[in-house]
Amino acid sequence: MRRLSALLLCLLLASPLLAGPAPAQDAPPFPNSRFETLDGIRVHVRQWPAAAGGRGCPVLLLHGLGGSTFSFRELAPALAAAGHPVWALDLPAYGYSARVPFPRTAGGALGPWLQAQAPGPWCLLGHSMGTRVVAELAQRPAFARSVVYIAGNPILSPRELRSRERFRSPRFRRFVAGLVESRYLGHPERIADLIERAYNREPRPEEVRGYLAPLQRPGTALAILTGYSAQWPPPADAARLDRVPTLVVWGEDDRWVKPEVARRLRGELPSARWAIIAGAGHAPMETHPDETARAVIAQFSAVDPREAQAAR
Repeated sequence: MRRLSALLLCLLLASPLLAGPAPAQDAPPFPNSRFETLDGIRVHVRQWPAAAGGRGCPVLLLHGLGGSTFSFRELAPALAAAGHPVWALDLPAYGYSARVPFPRTAGGALGPWLQAQAPGPWCLLGHSMGTRVVAELAQRPAFARSVVYIAGNPILSPRELRSRERFRSPRFRRFVAGLVESRYLGHPERIADLIERAYNREPRPEEVRGYLAPLQRPGTALAILTGYSAQWPPPADAARLDRVPTLVVWGEDDRWVKPEVARRLRGELPSARWAIIAGAGHAPMETHPDETARAVIAQFSAVDPREAQAAR
């Protein structure tokens, strides 16, 4: 995971070479964008209303490291068409949100805001790093009806916990940000390689632009490192998470997350169902949207996990 973090920071720091000008801070980047203040931090939010007559559970989508609401451009409309009201947001330091972390954990900041949007219980989905914020929310009593983790283990290993502690040092964060910038800025070919590794195919130009456009804002790399040290809650309780109906979606050919991470998650959440997406890499909701949407909709539409299994 440390290597993955470094590679993605390279992506962020090199983004000015590939992306066009960033939109003005107050300009909504998408037709369904708005800006809200959560825990004193300006956050970019997008909402997709449920299709007419839809009565599905409210859905929150949370992106991974280096991502934004753009990561859910296919999945969010599919969920809304299936009858779910959908919200996605850029966590602070990402996308079009402020380049400062929440003053408390992300789950602590999001919980009251989500309850103000819809009474719940909520259907929660996180991709990669976003699975850890989802896990914090899912441990609240009666908060989560159903959970989907895509290409990520929400339970930090001892090694990951030790790595995270290093980023609590401001001096270390500044050093890493400067080192990554000096080694990778000016090498756009490496950026295309990173995206291809994530997608398990060559990215289209609009996909590169979609990821990079918000990431060229000043202070992104250092802000991400600061958030990495400040935003995370105590380690998740696997037993509590395993009581929530859970689906894990994993790309068959994920080259970013080691297979041992998936194996560890199987042991930690024995009740979870799994959907392995053939041919997919680390971002199946982008490269294989139909297969991913079918699995997620079945999970979120089920009253209990057995119904989700029957619907597949």
